[in-house]
Amino acid sequence: MNKSQVILTAVAILLTVGLYSLPKVVINNSKLEESAFIDDSVPGGIVDHSTEIPEAFADRISFWKDRLFENNEIQLEPASLDSLMAVFMEINKYDSAAHYAELYAIKFDEIDHWQKAGEAYYEAFSFALDEQKIRLLGQKTRKVYEKVLAQRPDDLDAQHDIGMTYVIGSSNPMQGIMMLRGILDKDPKNLKTLLSMGFMSINTSQFENAADRFETLVENYPQHIEGNFFLGVAYYETGQMVKAKTQFNKVKELGANEQTLTAADEYLERIN
Repeated sequence: MNKSQVILTAVAILLTVGLYSLPKVVINNSKLEESAFIDDSVPGGIVDHSTEIPEAFADRISFWKDRLFENNEIQLEPASLDSLMAVFMEINKYDSAAHYAELYAIKFDEIDHWQKAGEAYYEAFSFALDEQKIRLLGQKTRKVYEKVLAQRPDDLDAQHDIGMTYVIGSSNPMQGIMMLRGILDKDPKNLKTLLSMGFMSINTSQFENAADRFETLVENYPQHIEGNFFLGVAYYETGQMVKAKTQFNKVKELGANEQTLTAADEYLERIN
């Protein structure tokens, strides 16, 4: 399996498990025309002409919005907010889900609400595909998470997500890399950051670095399926076939999903 095939397999598996979107672009701010993509009248301020709300979901959205708002004022209805966000996520409108989470946080201004909004914007950012949307959602993620870090400066999840928006969605990816390294300095076992650093090493063909990251991950989280799989990939690409075979067999024992099992079998066929 050549390196391009490895990356395609890796991306497919990551999208399947919904964990992470690998760095796709480094943003060149000088080439972006922001005005064409910002509209304060729509959720998140970002125009998305790619899809409309499917008719089957429109009634559900209206129902939960009616529960969440009264006389155009957002109400203290956390279950309604969660339900509305869930519907938007079903139809891949992650930025709309984040928009309503942010409105809720602005109105009630509690740290847990800001945390939810930050997580929602980061998820929208992770699924974005074009440069403009990646950059704008990265900015929104950072802005919302600033509210969290103002009260919880040691929140490593928020630091991680901010760091990744710099890696993927800015012209200064090293700022994000340094943030991620800083997290591992504080917490060498941080699962989220080990995954991100390992994935980035795989994506940039730095397989020895990837092996180091995933070895640490698997030592601390031995049942983690994706960690074991990508440790196998790193071993395979560095010529450590015995170790790679052990990892792919372990992935099969851990009950991975069908796509991951298929990829593991393909590697095992090549090793054998």
